[in-house]
Amino acid sequence: MIIEYFWKGLLIGLIFGVPAGAIGALTIGRTLEKGFAAGFLTGMGSSAADLIYSCVGVFGITVVSDFLSARQTMLQVTGGILILLLGFGILRKKEQVMVQNESKGTLAFCFLSAFTTAFVNPVTVFSFMAAFAAFGIHGGLSVKQGAVLIVGILMGTLCWWLILSGITAHFRDRITGKIYRWLNCILGCLMTGFGIVMIIQGVMK
Repeated sequence: MIIEYFWKGLLIGLIFGVPAGAIGALTIGRTLEKGFAAGFLTGMGSSAADLIYSCVGVFGITVVSDFLSARQTMLQVTGGILILLLGFGILRKKEQVMVQNESKGTLAFCFLSAFTTAFVNPVTVFSFMAAFAAFGIHGGLSVKQGAVLIVGILMGTLCWWLILSGITAHFRDRITGKIYRWLNCILGCLMTGFGIVMIIQGVMK
């Protein structure tokens, strides 16, 4: 049944969303600093990149996967550098500056920076292929089945970002300046750590 592919996609999206890594840390940081919209749009940027890679995995677009595989080292190092820079940006924040209303430009940056960071990580497409195999999803899907599966994946990842940014926004007003600085330190260190590991993995391949 078609609906079965939606539920499988939803589970895959949630499984990929929970261990969010660098984007998760970035989402929390931006929600604390700028509010729910900025945090959720950061997550949406990652979901948009996941959407592209899930299409590659579902429909087996070999030209794209071969292109990404051939440039995996360059893309992974580039992604690591981006994450490193974002981590440094978080670490530099000393004061509790919380903005209630964000401009369209700032919100667009939240989306695009997360999209770029997630997109330059070609490991994602191979991870999706492994997830499909784990859920018994193999080649030969019809266009309708593939589309329903992709919609499920998108909804799953968006649900996770909605939950993460929503919970963070709920506790935002209760965070003091001291706690905010400590959280920036923790999140910034996590981001820089993810970036360094990603760069090392890319260089050593």
